[in-house]
Amino acid sequence: MKKIKRKFTFVTLIVIFLIFIDQGTKILVFLEKDKIESGIRIFNFFNIVYVENRGISFGIFSSYDASFYLGILSFLISAYIIFIIKLTHELWEIIGLSLILGGALGNGLDRVINNYVIDFFDFHYNNLHWPAFNFADSFITIGGLIFFWRIFFKKPEKK
Repeated sequence: MKKIKRKFTFVTLIVIFLIFIDQGTKILVFLEKDKIESGIRIFNFFNIVYVENRGISFGIFSSYDASFYLGILSFLISAYIIFIIKLTHELWEIIGLSLILGGALGNGLDRVINNYVIDFFDFHYNNLHWPAFNFADSFITIGGLIFFWRIFFKKPEKK
C-alpha cells in the first residue's frame, strides 16, 4: 500500500508541475499575443509565435470545429493512462506515462475551456516551418518516446 501511495504522489507531482509549466507559458504567450502574433525571432531557426490551434496535432481537422470534443477525448485517454500507470511498476514507464498524462491534461484543459490550444514554438529552416507546438505537445512526445522505448526494448525478466 505504501508503494502505491508513493507512486501516486510521484505521478501527481510530475503531472501538476507539467501542467503548471504548460498553462503558465500559454498564459504568458496569450498576454503578449499582440506583440508576438507575427513572431519574435529567437534564433535563425526558432521563433516564438501565437497560434490558436482548433484541430489536433499540427492543426489537422481544425476545420471541423471539434476542439471541445477533442478535449473530452483527451480526458478519457488520460483516465486510461492512469489505469496503465496503476498496472506498471517500472520507473521509466511511469515517468513516460506521467509526461503523456501531463501533456494530455494541459491541452485538454485548453480545448474544453477555450475551444483551442495555444501553440507558440516555431522551428524552421529558411521558409520550411515545422507546425507550431507547445510544452504539452513536447511532454506528450517525450513521454511517448520513453514509454515505447521501454516497451520495445525492455529486457526479458529472469525467472
